[in-house]
Amino acid sequence: MKKQLGIFLAGVMVLVPLAVTLYVVCWLGSTLDALGREILPNVVLPPGVGAVILIAGVYLVGLATRFWLFQAAWSLLERIVARVPGIKTLYESVRDLLQLFGGNAAKMGKVVQYSPPGSSMKMLGIRTNDTPPFAQGSGGGPAVAVYLPFSYMFGGMTIYCEPDRLEELDMPVEQCLKLCATAFVGQGKPSEDKN
Repeated sequence: MKKQLGIFLAGVMVLVPLAVTLYVVCWLGSTLDALGREILPNVVLPPGVGAVILIAGVYLVGLATRFWLFQAAWSLLERIVARVPGIKTLYESVRDLLQLFGGNAAKMGKVVQYSPPGSSMKMLGIRTNDTPPFAQGSGGGPAVAVYLPFSYMFGGMTIYCEPDRLEELDMPVEQCLKLCATAFVGQGKPSEDKN
C-alpha cells in the first residue's frame, strides 16, 4: 500500500503544478481577451484577438517610453500622482513591485545574510537602503534597512540594523526571493539526523 501511495503522490507532483500553471495561463488569457474586447465594444472579434490587441497596446506604450516627449509627460503625471495621499502609496507600491519583474530587481538592493543579536541563527534578506530616514541601530549608530521575505506567503518585514550584522552574498535578488518564497524546498535534501 505504501508503494502505491508513493506512485500516486509522484503523479500528483507531476500533474498539480502543470494543472495550476495551465489554469492560471488560461484565466489570464481569457481576462486579457475580455479587457481587449472592451476597447472595441461594437466589433465582433474572434476568440483571442482581444488579448492580442491588449498586448500590442501595452507594447506600443512600452515603445513610447523611449521617446523624450512621452518621458516628460509621464514624469509630470507621476509628480501629480505623488501629491495625492493614498493614491501615491498604492501607485508607488505597485510600481516598485513590478520593477522586480521588469528586470530592475538589482535596483532593489543587495542580497545579505542577517545575524540577529544574541543568536547563531542567520536570515536571508535584501539590503534595500543604506541611509533610511529615522533609523538608528541598537547602539544609537547608523543603521541600514533590510527586507526579510516570508516563506510561502506574500510579504515580509523590514528591519533596521547595524551594517556589521550583515554579510553580503553573491546572489541575484530574483533568486533570493524565489528561495525565500519556497523555503528552499527542492534545492537539496535536508541532512538526516545520525542519532
